[in-house]
Amino acid sequence: MIPMGNIIAQRLHEVVLEGELGIDYTFAGDRDKNIALRRKYKVNDAKMKEILLEISETHYIKSEPSTNVNHPDDVVHVFKIQKELMPKFEESSSYVNVCIYVKITWPDGKEPMFIISFHEDEE
Repeated sequence: MIPMGNIIAQRLHEVVLEGELGIDYTFAGDRDKNIALRRKYKVNDAKMKEILLEISETHYIKSEPSTNVNHPDDVVHVFKIQKELMPKFEESSSYVNVCIYVKITWPDGKEPMFIISFHEDEE
């Protein structure tokens, strides 16, 4: 049997490589912690896609039911990945190692869209 982390990582890679942003997958960008990552570091959509393609089953933490009241039947898959990122707006900055918490929601139902949340690990 293939481990869940491997299944989700493979499906994620397929969606990012073959799908279209906004139709097959989207980045959750309206929460403060998601906005903070993009403001603190040089991270744009292209960089987030690059990180998603590096995710593997070794980064998989868990799968759990969604706590979103609008999507109670969804499942959220959690990954953590370490990346070297460049801070913004610091003259003498250099790359820093950041633990990124990636939550991937694979909604139940007709629409196979992945909703991907990126933020710094809070632990």
